[in-house]
Amino acid sequence: MSAPTEDLVHDHLIRGHDYLNYFPDFELVGRDQVLHKLTAILMRKHANNVLLIGAGGVGCSAICLGLQESKHKPDTPFDIVSKRFFWLDSDWLFSSGDAQNIGDGFSKALRTLSRTQDSVLIIDDMRDFIEAARNNGCTHLINALMRALKKKKFQVIIESRDDDLETVLKCHSDMLESYTMLDIAEPDEDLLREIVGSAASVRLRKHHKIRISDQAIEAAIDVTSKYRIRDLGLSRAQPERSLTLLDRALTTYRLKAHARDPQLDTLDEELAALRKEKKDSDASAVQKRIEDISIAWSERQQNIKSIFQELRDGEDAIRDLEAEIEAHRERERQTLQDASRDEEAGDNSANYVSFAARVSGSGYDSEAVTKLKSQISKYEAEVGKNKEKFDALTNEINNALELTRDHVLEEFSSISGIPVSKLTQDERAKLLHLDENLENRVFGQHEAVTLLANQVRVARAGLQSPNKPQAAFMFLGPSGVGKTELAKALTVELFDDERSLLRFDMSEYMEKHAVAKLIGAPPGYEGYEAGGILTNEMRRNPRRIILFDEIEKAHPDIFNVFLQILDDARLTDNRGLTVSFRDAIILMTTNIGTTHFLAEEDFDIAKGMAIEDLDAQYRPEFLARFNGKRNIVCFKPLSLEVIEKIAARDIRALNDMVRMSLPDLSVDIDDSSLRAMCRDHYKPITGARGITGYIEGVIKPEIANTVLFNQQASGTVVVRYDEKTREVVLHPPQSATG
Repeated sequence: MSAPTEDLVHDHLIRGHDYLNYFPDFELVGRDQVLHKLTAILMRKHANNVLLIGAGGVGCSAICLGLQESKHKPDTPFDIVSKRFFWLDSDWLFSSGDAQNIGDGFSKALRTLSRTQDSVLIIDDMRDFIEAARNNGCTHLINALMRALKKKKFQVIIESRDDDLETVLKCHSDMLESYTMLDIAEPDEDLLREIVGSAASVRLRKHHKIRISDQAIEAAIDVTSKYRIRDLGLSRAQPERSLTLLDRALTTYRLKAHARDPQLDTLDEELAALRKEKKDSDASAVQKRIEDISIAWSERQQNIKSIFQELRDGEDAIRDLEAEIEAHRERERQTLQDASRDEEAGDNSANYVSFAARVSGSGYDSEAVTKLKSQISKYEAEVGKNKEKFDALTNEINNALELTRDHVLEEFSSISGIPVSKLTQDERAKLLHLDENLENRVFGQHEAVTLLANQVRVARAGLQSPNKPQAAFMFLGPSGVGKTELAKALTVELFDDERSLLRFDMSEYMEKHAVAKLIGAPPGYEGYEAGGILTNEMRRNPRRIILFDEIEKAHPDIFNVFLQILDDARLTDNRGLTVSFRDAIILMTTNIGTTHFLAEEDFDIAKGMAIEDLDAQYRPEFLARFNGKRNIVCFKPLSLEVIEKIAARDIRALNDMVRMSLPDLSVDIDDSSLRAMCRDHYKPITGARGITGYIEGVIKPEIANTVLFNQQASGTVVVRYDEKTREVVLHPPQSATG
């Protein structure tokens, strides 16, 4: 949120009431608790300067503006009412690029603040201020500011985005001592609806002049909360993501609706259906209606353009007359100046100054200027009438328009590339069939899939504990049986994108200091200000599926972090910022007990022995965090039948890839060859990875060599398996061999 730099006083400070005037429709909604915390900090005697921290778009600037707005409310404490808020215009301060001017300007600002009782300086982007000071050779400004704070001459509120916190904390060694950090989190679901609904009905409706349905607002909140995409405007925090999507959807809808009558789309579909059914008489009636609406629309558009042109012509004429008035006045001023010089020289006869010029010089309009002003008044009256006509016609169109859920979903689909069909899937139906969908990708693990699907449904129904993650599971079993694959499959089902999975390979966290990678280095160590990988990622997007892979390889200190996540669904990083895991699903995998599953034919016995190994390895309080061990799931070794299903799935995927580059080419392998190939190349110790690796390393290269030099190849590549040589034999199509 920024304000224009006009009407600034010379000290580069914008008074709070002036800054608030730049946003006439501003109203802080849904942030009462944050505002209360901010107010409490400002009323302290010590540590009463504030470092507001939040992701871009979360509303730090709006909260500061809400502080100024709150001075007009009856329940605001007198201590806040009496404070004078000043916004520093950093852009204007550094605009000259001259270090001397910048230093003088900032010193003047500090003097203004120092002599104003109960003054509070607000710097709305501290990183910009720091970088501008460095780039202009003015790093002493930071020291001057900190020195003034130590003397308690005034208070300061600075804003910083999460990504910029490292830069801000490193700018001065006393930052943490001088400021109290206030973390601004994204609003929860109810507050988000309140904030977005208010902003949409006031600011967006006023700008676009189009109604916004409640369903459209709900859709914007739902898709921007569920999906994180890399588009610049939609990668920021809530509520800005939802408001940005609504703004873009309104723009697209308005462009389309103002170019063609919205009724025609429905009538075109109706006409196509009638013609397909060969209902000629009904089709003719619809066609006639389309033509009538098109003619009426064209006439109305022409009328609007005609009125708009008259409006612009009138405004141009007014500007020309105003320029003519200024030219008249300039000539009259020049005449008076010439006469004055002649009088001083003693030449009273050299110039005759007209009465009109003298009258004008005395502050009155001359006759010519009066006539021009009269013409301007007439033009302004005509312009006003044309403006009313123009507004009436455009409002007639806009009043018939309403942004709907479909408009929002279509806009989001065009930005994200996610098909509308996925966006419109019934979430309840999707969750009810979650286990079925997971088993289409993860074969032979019915127990694990069922447990996981049930827990996700419990969480999505709002029945999970408020201070726990949505689900927490530990997966045991040999390599290649589907533990990681199940995590990926769940991510696809819930977020439609496998890349949304946040995965940590715990073999990278074997050292004692590895905890610092997750939550950040301790104070005084290199990289302290940067925070941790896990905490930073969760602050950016708290709705995640997190996979901690092969946890037995992690250093024991890492498990203290796990305990806090699983127990309280929250974690505090090294800088004191709290991260919530309440909307996260935590999955962990381990290879502990693998030998039992491979050596013991009875799965129940192997399962019991593996759990015993787990008990010996980890503390009881850690294992109890998985729903009293109920969510510790053992994965079965894969049978040959399951391996054949996986191989057939991989062959189908290979076929899809071949068809993308060569639509007329396909790959075929018969059941007996597939069965023999799986039997010879499947090893329980490697699980499904063995057969998948065989297809990747043997069959794919053979197919590539067959068709690489013949882009016109068509037909079927026949794959056969020779049981004697234990090798595949490919028979290319004739078009590839000719």
